[in-house]
Amino acid sequence: MSVPTETLNALKQFSSCEIADALLKLGQRPWGGYIPDIEMWSPHYCDGDTRIVGPAFTVKMVERDNTTAPTPSEHFADAATENSVLVISAPKDVKGAVWGGLMSARAKAKKVQGVVIDGRVRDLREHRSMEYPVFAKSHSTLPQNAFVRPSELQVPITMSSSPVVVTPGDIIVADLDGVISVPVKLVDQVIQSCTKYVAIDDQCMEALQQGFGVKETFAKYRGT
Repeated sequence: MSVPTETLNALKQFSSCEIADALLKLGQRPWGGYIPDIEMWSPHYCDGDTRIVGPAFTVKMVERDNTTAPTPSEHFADAATENSVLVISAPKDVKGAVWGGLMSARAKAKKVQGVVIDGRVRDLREHRSMEYPVFAKSHSTLPQNAFVRPSELQVPITMSSSPVVVTPGDIIVADLDGVISVPVKLVDQVIQSCTKYVAIDDQCMEALQQGFGVKETFAKYRGT
């Protein structure tokens, strides 16, 4: 099930924080779609207005010496589809990177919106020189093929630091505040919730800046 472009554009108006709030209100507990411990490394480290929103193209990595797991027929950077967001899961605590500058060059040429890595990235200067969006848990100097290898493409993947399962096609939102996975069936409801509650918070912000107290402001606009 694909999400229309106009719907994705509507979702892109809202931050990952606002979308997580909406998902919690819609019963996506306890994590609200949040994939923790992943930060923006490019085009800048945890800075700027970069926000990517698009369907997940998933890649599952396994330990290099795993001889029983399948091997994809094509390179994952070649297989990724236009306007998707690559989401890569790596085995926990691997010290080598699973993504480098050459991969960003290929992904950018294919018009992949960016990459979210449950693992490490390297070649930071190259990603930043391309202004290519990269979100990862950390960075490394070590290459992928010394430690892990790609195994499966477009399969559900579980992130190492949360119970959130990313299914191919789920909508990924990644920005300065973090990374969220939105189930396709909830996208329209998320937009409706964000529209309502962001307007309320805008009223709260204005009142607080004018000097009103938190308790009275929340009671007036949030009803709490």
